[in-house]
Amino acid sequence: MDLDDFGTRSDLEALIAVKDRLDDLVLSDLPTEPAGPRADLLDVGDAWQLRLEVPGVDQSNLELALQGDELIVAGVRDTLEDDVRAVFTERPTGPFQRAVRLPGPVDADAASAHLRSGLLVVHLPKRG
Repeated sequence: MDLDDFGTRSDLEALIAVKDRLDDLVLSDLPTEPAGPRADLLDVGDAWQLRLEVPGVDQSNLELALQGDELIVAGVRDTLEDDVRAVFTERPTGPFQRAVRLPGPVDADAASAHLRSGLLVVHLPKRG
């Protein structure tokens, strides 16, 4: 069957062109990176452990907060020096924030965190 016989070939091509344009617009706005640093949330038996990649971030530039069932990590990555011109850059700079929903209640008073070699490890003991 030939689509020209029913006068729909040009209509169909126009619809396909619109769909392709919409796909291009939607895909161009999708972020290529997660909203914040990459993270793993692990169940280590009696606690949850969050491991968050924050290379180049000083411990003094990190803040952690528990709000309800979410752990929020915020920080600032230093920007380039004023006298430096980037040829290309793939590492984001400036402020960032990452919220992670915890699967269960935690004992906030017993929580701990340490930063080593660009990896922030937050230990959150489970509350019974």
